[in-house]
Amino acid sequence: MCGPSGTGKTHLAAAIGNALVDAGEPVRFVSVPDLLDHLRSAFDPAVGAQYDAIFLQAIEAPILILDDLGAQSSTAWADEKLDQILTHRFNRRLPTLVTTGLQFTELGDRLRTRLGDPYFSTVVNIKSGSGIPDIRDSGLEPRLTESMTFDSFTKGAAGATAAQKRSLAEAQAAAKVFAEHPSGWLYLAGPTGVGKTHLAAAIVGESIAEGREVLYRFVPDLLDNLRKSYGPAGGKSFDHTFSQVRDVDILVLDDFGAEASTAWAEEKLYQLIVHRHDSMLPTVFTSRSTLETIGGSAYRNESRYSDAIISRLSDANVVAERYLSAPDYRHRGAAPRPRSGSSTRKSSRK
Repeated sequence: MCGPSGTGKTHLAAAIGNALVDAGEPVRFVSVPDLLDHLRSAFDPAVGAQYDAIFLQAIEAPILILDDLGAQSSTAWADEKLDQILTHRFNRRLPTLVTTGLQFTELGDRLRTRLGDPYFSTVVNIKSGSGIPDIRDSGLEPRLTESMTFDSFTKGAAGATAAQKRSLAEAQAAAKVFAEHPSGWLYLAGPTGVGKTHLAAAIVGESIAEGREVLYRFVPDLLDNLRKSYGPAGGKSFDHTFSQVRDVDILVLDDFGAEASTAWAEEKLYQLIVHRHDSMLPTVFTSRSTLETIGGSAYRNESRYSDAIISRLSDANVVAERYLSAPDYRHRGAAPRPRSGSSTRKSSRK
């Protein structure tokens, strides 16, 4: 069972243990940090319990419940002991329940192959949430979701041509359909200020209201956060930060193409895009570059992105593109402000 702290994993594990005891089944329940502490202390001859006895209690227990895997201090010795216990129990097919606050993808390769075996193991992901949608968990500022909704998106821009108004209406309709039934990829393209971020924020707000798991990330900031997570100052590990974005149910990448072009950034975007494309995870892109500009044959030799990225963005079976064309969205419908003193000058001329 995987899930953030406070989602009830230990509660469920303890309930299972109590039910087994009531049924007369022998079960051992122990937290992973406590188990490793007991094993370390057993090396001390002054302690009555012997190492082998404590180790056998875990490795041969008829039913074992290991609580809070990943909360222990990570050392080569600790990893070795856990690998021994779980490998032995896996090979013997001994009933075992493990809870962890880590995402399944953050576990080591050997643990994942055992805990994720499709013929023997079951992985249960428990998501956080009180039942009340919280926009702050999405990475989008609440003030943006309050102001950037589908209802507030103006289709008729002052001074816009009929073709421009039609492009806005088509983009809004596509965004609404995506928000109601998230599937495939939606690529919103257009110059600065036409409302791409507005529609992306509206999708986030609607997704939260429907109780869906969604993340909003401004691409340059996302890459900066990933770089920082490499260093000791990073609050979370790189694997955690990256897997959270890579595996979220719905991902919104705002201003794709505005990031600094480096080999490292290209590699991370490649990993992200390939994974979400292969897993068919709903994704929204906003960009100042059209797909034709990014991947058209006339531009392919000049594109900043690799063929692997371009190929997936150009997949017509997955990606729907909408181009927004209109006067600057931030000035839409705003009446020009009179210059100070203008009325006085007019009256004096009269």
